[in-house]
Amino acid sequence: MHIVKAGESHGQAIVGILTKVPAGIKVNKDDIINLLKERRTALGRSSRQKKEKDRVDIITGIRGGETLGNNIAMVIKNGAHSEFVSEMGVFDCDLQSSKITALRPGHADLGGISRGNFADARSVMEGASARNTCIDTALGAVAISMLSMLGIEIAVEVRALGNLTSEKEYSFEQNLLNTAPAFSQNKRFVSKCKKLIDECKTDGDSLGGVVEITVSPIKAGIGGYVSENRIDALIAGLLMQTQAVKGVFFGENLINSPLSGTQYHGEIKHEAGALVTRSLSGGIDGGMTNGDFIKITAMVKPIPTTTKGVPTIDIESGESTISAKQRADITAVFAICPVLKAKVALAISEAVCERLGCDNMKAIIERYNSL
Repeated sequence: MHIVKAGESHGQAIVGILTKVPAGIKVNKDDIINLLKERRTALGRSSRQKKEKDRVDIITGIRGGETLGNNIAMVIKNGAHSEFVSEMGVFDCDLQSSKITALRPGHADLGGISRGNFADARSVMEGASARNTCIDTALGAVAISMLSMLGIEIAVEVRALGNLTSEKEYSFEQNLLNTAPAFSQNKRFVSKCKKLIDECKTDGDSLGGVVEITVSPIKAGIGGYVSENRIDALIAGLLMQTQAVKGVFFGENLINSPLSGTQYHGEIKHEAGALVTRSLSGGIDGGMTNGDFIKITAMVKPIPTTTKGVPTIDIESGESTISAKQRADITAVFAICPVLKAKVALAISEAVCERLGCDNMKAIIERYNSL
């Protein structure tokens, strides 16, 4: 399944189409609404979220709560658009007064104006905004539903924010309960995070951190050992398309915990009539699932748009200045959790369909159970 999307941060709407969707996926609209709500109500969000209700209109591809095997199209209107009609009008637009010429280091501004030959960064900012992850989340909810029909579940947990780390380990079942606003079972860690976010907001700055995604064991052999079919590459590629993600790794971090090969790779055993391995490689070996939990860690950078601003160049005057001060979140670490969950589900669903076909869920379930 692939997403094609369109829309600008302060334009009329964010639009997305999910292609190659099997028929027979049971879709609950409340699941989509709740996943979008988690994204909107997470810790560290800006005042914009009071304007965004993220009401999703499902245009095609679902009938009676089940997918038709057709492409699914969804639309989420931007509540903030009413304040930006003159800046973002399709034809009637005040191009001069809406200019943003003080580039933001760390954002798409510098590369975008060069690629698009723009006189200012407004068009880049609008198209590159993480606002469009709302449609990834909504469409990804369909993939989450598909995987649940196969007994596959995904948990997300915030493990670090700034210089704070959640050292306590929780079970997969406990982390399945993680939800907005904090996506953590560690109450002491969450309390410290809230205080740090408030301090950062006062300073006009932003924070990065670490999110861990865990997928329940998947039958061995989903993915492929040739480069174009590797499931870890597919997952990493989708996660790295998310604006704030700057790094992805699978399994244990060998930098912090150096291990020998015999410690890291574990052993292969018979369990419930199947060959499985229990290792520290994150559930994927040679580009394929190995029957273990899949463990993924995503490094989330601090948001480059801050109210404090940082030194930059004004491309209109050529003079040194402070970067454009736009309304922005304090951190994406918490809000990104449902987005990453949705994207991991999309990647795994695509790999499952590549292995088992994508006509209908009855056939997919039968083939999966027979593996």
